[in-house]
Amino acid sequence: MTSDKDDVKVTEEEAVAGTPIDPAEDPSLMDAGADASAESGEGPEDGDGAGDGAPVISDEALEEAGKALAGAGGGDAGTPGDGDSTASEDDEDGEDDEEGEDGEGAQMSLLDHLGELRVRLTRAFIAIGVGMVACYSFAEQMFDILMKPMVDVFQAQAAKNPLLTPEFYQDFGVVLKKVLVNNGFQHSEQMQVFMDALQKSLMLVAREGHFQYTYPAEAFFAHIKISIVAGLFLVSPYVFAQIWGFIAPGLYAHERKWMVPMALFSGAFFTGGALFGYFQVFPYAFDFFAGFSNEGIQFVPKLNEYLSFCLKLLFAFGLVFELPLFIFFLARLGMVSSTGLRKKRKYAILCAFVLSAVLTPPDPFTQCLMAGPLIVLYEVGIWVAFFFGKKEKRHLKKQAEAEAKAQADLDKAAAGDGEEKE
Repeated sequence: MTSDKDDVKVTEEEAVAGTPIDPAEDPSLMDAGADASAESGEGPEDGDGAGDGAPVISDEALEEAGKALAGAGGGDAGTPGDGDSTASEDDEDGEDDEEGEDGEGAQMSLLDHLGELRVRLTRAFIAIGVGMVACYSFAEQMFDILMKPMVDVFQAQAAKNPLLTPEFYQDFGVVLKKVLVNNGFQHSEQMQVFMDALQKSLMLVAREGHFQYTYPAEAFFAHIKISIVAGLFLVSPYVFAQIWGFIAPGLYAHERKWMVPMALFSGAFFTGGALFGYFQVFPYAFDFFAGFSNEGIQFVPKLNEYLSFCLKLLFAFGLVFELPLFIFFLARLGMVSSTGLRKKRKYAILCAFVLSAVLTPPDPFTQCLMAGPLIVLYEVGIWVAFFFGKKEKRHLKKQAEAEAKAQADLDKAAAGDGEEKE
């Protein structure tokens, strides 16, 4: 026996059961429909589309519901069109690849960084030791090369202010010939050859110049120092590779690809700076310093002090010539731009003279010899930043165009999905 309320309830249930429901709007009905089909013993092969009042879900509806569920839940399938737009963006600008990835060293602790630094320094010192051993066989020749700028200055000054004039040798030869002939000398015709050889020998002695050392082992350690410095310049690309390798874990993947070229160019610029100092700065600097000697004071350089002075200048010019590469590195990271470098040019000139005062001996002449090239290298760095910097106008415009195109592709894909659902 049923009541009126039961009749109303049954009528509502039949109405709900008879209302068709789109699975795409409620994907949870997929499992319910499948269970209802299994219980009633009916399947999709019945083809009538109805069984006991429960909706039958077709394969096409299931597929559409799965796509809608994946899109709503942010699953592995992702939003349609994202992959295409991302791929097109990466193809247009390869520099933006893996922009969102962290560097390899992002998860490294302080102890890990210290351990990495210890390994890199150990490799660098071993490489320098190998270079020193390789260069020690040529220590004598390199010692003469390093002393040559000062010796040339001594010889030039002796030629300008000879100890004995040519007229002295001429008069001395005439008088000596007369004295010897009067005493029965039988080889007077060879007197001129003798006087020419004597004049040449005395002039060479006067021009030669020499260095003093007071500590017995000072000359030996001078050869060791020269071998170490020569070994450092020989393996400088590998040493800079270790330095850049320590920095690399904190960079993005598209930035780490510059590490090998940067190491090679760092070694080349470091060696080039030292050669510039040797061939262009040393002759003028030593001639300036030796020009203060006169009859009252004589310039006789001490070996250890002269060697320290030369090595300090070589290292200083080698490091100064790394400025364009340093600016290139900052420009690639987007930290500087050519416009900003131009605006700060006056401060850069001031810093150039301050840095020259720190790296060179305390005299204005060598400071100017270093500050001049440093200012020129800063100007070169401005152009390097202009061509390779990330914050330049043309690069920013290209990036904005790529982002706009990617956003348009996303909007188009989203509009297409909306039309399919409708």
